[in-house]
Amino acid sequence: MGSVDFVPDAYVYLHWSGAPLSSAEFRGLYMHARNLLKRYRLTAILADHRDMPDAPADADREWLLTEWLPQTVAETGFTRYAVLPTDAPQHRLHTSGVVRDLARHVNVSVFDDLDQAAAWISTAQ
Repeated sequence: MGSVDFVPDAYVYLHWSGAPLSSAEFRGLYMHARNLLKRYRLTAILADHRDMPDAPADADREWLLTEWLPQTVAETGFTRYAVLPTDAPQHRLHTSGVVRDLARHVNVSVFDDLDQAAAWISTAQ
């Protein structure tokens, strides 16, 4: 599972619990993130994937990059995506490709430290 939290006047914090989640749950988390961006007029997401149990399915990754991302940018003004990738090498196989695809739409930076990621987001505020 995962959670989406609103950090007032700052960003949406998306993080994983370590438990597996279905395609519908994965997509639901990102839809909730979009809704928070819109509602609170935020422009940044901090995605903490360190406890993500598995890499997203190919169909979910494709949906995220080709549907969710362009629509979210168009609807919200979303501009910054800070990511803390998982340490599990088998789940990091697609990290560089996903970051490259994200960077076609938003400013992306990869971090190892949560505080550094949050500070990077706040520099654009």
